Amino acid sequence: MRALFPLLILGALAACSEEPENIQTKADNLSRSLENKAQVLEAEAANDVDAAVAPLDSQANALLSQAGNVAEDAGNMTGNAAQ
Repeated sequence: MRALFPLLILGALAACSEEPENIQTKADNLSRSLENKAQVLEAEAANDVDAAVAPLDSQANALLSQAGNVAEDAGNMTGNAAQ
């Protein structure tokens, strides 16, 4: 009877264990999850960059406008001085 005891314990443990996971399915699911997370992070990063660039673009446009006005004023002054 004692010789059968370890076998009975192993049999009971085997019966209690869950169905083995399909490793390929688990790897595919993990891969998809990582790809989705990468896409979300990429979109967030692009939004953050766009948000950071917008004020700089606005400032650059304002400076270009000012530079254009200064150049126009200088041209007018030069024209007036020549007369």
